[in-house]
Amino acid sequence: MVFLNHIYGKLLRIAEDFVVVDTGAFGFKIYIGKNLALKLNEKLGDNVLLYVAEVIEKDNVKLFGFLSEEERDLFESLKNITGVGVKIALRIVSTLPPKEFYEVLEKEDLNTLLNIPGIGKKIAQKIFLEIKGVIPKRVYNDEENVIKNALLNLGYDKKDIELVMRDIRKEFKSLDNLEEIIKFALKRLSQEP
Repeated sequence: MVFLNHIYGKLLRIAEDFVVVDTGAFGFKIYIGKNLALKLNEKLGDNVLLYVAEVIEKDNVKLFGFLSEEERDLFESLKNITGVGVKIALRIVSTLPPKEFYEVLEKEDLNTLLNIPGIGKKIAQKIFLEIKGVIPKRVYNDEENVIKNALLNLGYDKKDIELVMRDIRKEFKSLDNLEEIIKFALKRLSQEP
């Protein structure tokens, strides 16, 4: 049962694996990854917004904090995989931003996962099998929207753009190089009858 989506408040304390955020009436102890601790160091005393995942362990509830909903959602998906658990899930999210993680899955780059401490071949393969089918579409939504809007602004029809987007998804593993992708799209659209 999830009660909290995020916590906004003053960052009172930063430790190696947790922070304390004061919301006025309550001070929340929120567990975080090491990379997030480094990022938050300069925010001590300032207000911060952390997206939280609640983890119920035996007779207590722990909160885990992330800078984005995507990080939190990835953590929640990973921690539910048998053999992964909370510590490894947090380590993965702390090491690989969601977009990079999903690209690793798309490319079936087992070695990148194996470089994360605590992940052996068995766990990496399990992650590939269980997560691969549920890769969120929204990872590519921002880039896709930029491409679609650029083509719409150039006067192309939505139906034609959707057809070209299919070609783009087949041709490009990643949508990072927008200039190259738009050139590709324009070339394809100019070939349309």
